[in-house]
Amino acid sequence: MPSRSLPGHPDTSVQRRRRHWRWRAMLAAVAALLAAVVMAQAIVRIRNERVAPLPASPTTTAAAVRTAEPDVSPAPTPVAEAPEQPAPAAPVMQAARATPDVAAAVQLSSESLAWMHQDLPCEAGVAPCKPAHVLALVDARVTPPAHGAPASTPTPAAFGVRALAAVTLAPHPRLILDGTTLAALRQRATSSNPQWTALKAKCDSYIGGTVEYPSGNAYPNLPNLGQGYQGSDYVPALLAEGMCYQVLKTSNASAAASYGAKAVDILMKMSASGSQGQPPCTDSGYGMRFYGVGMGLGYDWVWDLLTPTQRTQVYTTANAWITAWEAPNGCADFEYAHPQSNYYAGYFHAKAAIALATYDENPSGPAEWDDWLNNQFAKRVQPYYQLHLLGGGWPEGYANYAPLGILNMTLPMREVKTATGQDLVHASAPYSYPTDSAEYAMHFTWPSRTYFDDRDTNHSNSDSQPPGTTQVGLFQQLLGALGYWGSPHTAIFRQYLADVDAATSGYGYADEWLRFLSLDPAGTTAPVSGLPLSYFAPGLGAVAARSDWGNSAAWMSFRAAPYANNPGQGEEYFDQGSLALVRGGTPLLLNATGWLVHNPNGTADENLVYNDNYGSFSSGNVYSGNRQIYNIFYVRNLSNGAPAEQYGQFASTTESNQASTKVAAFEDGSSYVYVLATGLQDMYRRFAAGPAVTNWSREIVYVRPNRFVVYDRTTAGSASYDQYLAWHFPANPASSTTSTGGNRLDITYGGSYAGAMTTVLPQNATLSTTAMYPSSNPTKAWQVQVRSPVAGASQQWLTVFDLSTASSTVAGAKPVIVAQGGILGVQLAASDGSAVVVSSTGAAGTPLSGTIGYTVDNLAALHVITDLAPSTGYTVNVATNGNQQTITVTPGGSTMSSVHGVLSFTVSGGSVQQPTLRPPPVSNRPVSGYPRPYTG
Repeated sequence: MPSRSLPGHPDTSVQRRRRHWRWRAMLAAVAALLAAVVMAQAIVRIRNERVAPLPASPTTTAAAVRTAEPDVSPAPTPVAEAPEQPAPAAPVMQAARATPDVAAAVQLSSESLAWMHQDLPCEAGVAPCKPAHVLALVDARVTPPAHGAPASTPTPAAFGVRALAAVTLAPHPRLILDGTTLAALRQRATSSNPQWTALKAKCDSYIGGTVEYPSGNAYPNLPNLGQGYQGSDYVPALLAEGMCYQVLKTSNASAAASYGAKAVDILMKMSASGSQGQPPCTDSGYGMRFYGVGMGLGYDWVWDLLTPTQRTQVYTTANAWITAWEAPNGCADFEYAHPQSNYYAGYFHAKAAIALATYDENPSGPAEWDDWLNNQFAKRVQPYYQLHLLGGGWPEGYANYAPLGILNMTLPMREVKTATGQDLVHASAPYSYPTDSAEYAMHFTWPSRTYFDDRDTNHSNSDSQPPGTTQVGLFQQLLGALGYWGSPHTAIFRQYLADVDAATSGYGYADEWLRFLSLDPAGTTAPVSGLPLSYFAPGLGAVAARSDWGNSAAWMSFRAAPYANNPGQGEEYFDQGSLALVRGGTPLLLNATGWLVHNPNGTADENLVYNDNYGSFSSGNVYSGNRQIYNIFYVRNLSNGAPAEQYGQFASTTESNQASTKVAAFEDGSSYVYVLATGLQDMYRRFAAGPAVTNWSREIVYVRPNRFVVYDRTTAGSASYDQYLAWHFPANPASSTTSTGGNRLDITYGGSYAGAMTTVLPQNATLSTTAMYPSSNPTKAWQVQVRSPVAGASQQWLTVFDLSTASSTVAGAKPVIVAQGGILGVQLAASDGSAVVVSSTGAAGTPLSGTIGYTVDNLAALHVITDLAPSTGYTVNVATNGNQQTITVTPGGSTMSSVHGVLSFTVSGGSVQQPTLRPPPVSNRPVSGYPRPYTG
């Protein structure tokens, strides 16, 4: 079974490549000079899109930070984003923080808290210098200084964390391998446990070999060891040897001594300085995730074997890495400035491990710990993750940077618990990310278990499995987290891990030390069918829903939220409001950016994706910089038939742009799932004349098991702009028309029928199909653009997707006939069950008033009506006239709408039956305040 040296580290089966894929893409381009120009312009553009910060809104309250729950109130009037213009790279906060932040104990009122980019002064005598410009949660009652002016440290909220002048720490080993854990691991260390035999074999493989300095051979043959990719090979070897030492030291002293000596050897080579050591600033501090984490954990696990001189060497080098990372104007300034990226995650874990491991001997240890707890965690990570990643996820490519990123944002909580006894996961201001991540991983994996939801950055590779393939190692590490934090879903997750392992033939196992730590051979399983059929992660505005938990189920993925990744990082893409649809392992509606990087020619297409996202604008090349590869709404300002300026979405954030984008409503009504996203217009670039998009809401009604009705309300900045919906498919669609002026597209992929799309409104829409990209060879994705036949700034679009297994069972879709009220809708007639979906023509989130009526064919069907008053009784009447029936819905009665204003009932034989709804699925995440209804 294939194994990777660390979850998420670069592919070692090919020439080791730099982490920044934009640079790797540049080097892979055939036209090297031209690519260099494009890349240079693109990097500037990424920086530029971190627009000038606006004052944080005082309505961003502590309550909002802690819950980030959706509501059904109309979206606030959007605040236009600042124009895209050159902005200085975000500098960093000073490294010196020796004084405990006693202000951390001050409790602020919820009305006073707001996210701000906080300017801090330069250190005295440092020149030239940019003021530190860092994102943090601050007291909005204090007037922020002008950019670049001196400012005091922001006053934080309490966040349930104590300000510590000193801390009582457990004895070594105190990080992860506490007494309870070591006792359990020693019991598991038997020849019948495959995880132990794999770990011991890993430890044995380096005995007798030479450990190279970082300056030496990075990839020697076994039993020798080199650093690998910026330390990636040191860490799994060090932690394996250290764990073998700790497990065997009480039962096999001679073997333990051999393993411990090897661990010390690796640690001393890692911590070398000068010409033999690793410069901390290589690739903007990328290696912190390996060197920093390794020095911290290694120091703790073999502390008793280190001499005082060796300890001094380790913590001195570790301190130098931290100082380099935090230095104003330093190599990692734009990474340090924002708490969400794979770079910052490595720093976050490294600083915690170094501070806690070396606290007793390291003169900088107490200050490092105080800064980590009361600044990095309490002011930055905890509030940001509870706002933007509540429910889990990773906005840099879930099969790409997520495995190691999630590990680095979750394992420190366990290290803090074992070292200090503090439980930050279940604190009064909780950090639920470690357990949320497991829930997200299950729900956002395809039903086949072989592939992740592949949004955001994905890199091409030379593996037997394509990019996006489910990595078993991620599930292995998450199982360990669930077990440690006491989740009631641990047994279900263990079964899901087994399913993923079998489906992928063991793809991407975690490192041996992490598997031995995480996988309890005595652990029990429970059926995956015990999970809810839908999931909402409010932080990323991500929704997943499915027909069942079988491997051939129908499945949807959707997201709508402000940009969450560090905008200067550029790994999150630009698809807010985008939908993806899959049946089993066969996609119908693609996340095309993830699909195109598959082989053949994955590298070439990766470069095309990059140029589409970050290339410079050219009126003659719509595929450069316009971000037009997503399943979203597009508006273009044309001149002589060509774009006059850039279009598409940008990195619009809550903090800098007050983006109101959100999932405003979500509920699972058993026979249907309802999703409403509002404020999507806030994600769009502006044109010179004003906003490109002034309003866009997307409503999705999933009628189980196979049909999805998508209703878009859009308003462009001008009726003269070119407007279209874009949809992406894995094969060239076969086109036909319906009797009511609709268009039907049927898609067959890989010899299997994938499903169909039918346009319902506007009637007689114009469709055009384009290979994406025209220069791709072979074509892997086809874009269909849908345009209205009638010019107008405001449009209403109704589109149906059907995941039936054969074209003969696809539902016939046609508009309902409106008899009364401001409504529109679609009738879906099918042999396996018919349905009718009706919504308001008014503004999204505004309930319909008065009586509504509509006429459909006389057939038994489930009716789902959205946009009604929430939790309100209605009377439903049916009048039959030959082969038609008219449905009238009047306020007042016993048929109740849901909390989000959805009314569902069945009409059969002229009578109305309201279905008996199952209780709403709930989360069992072990966090104070849970279980919480998934209905929001």
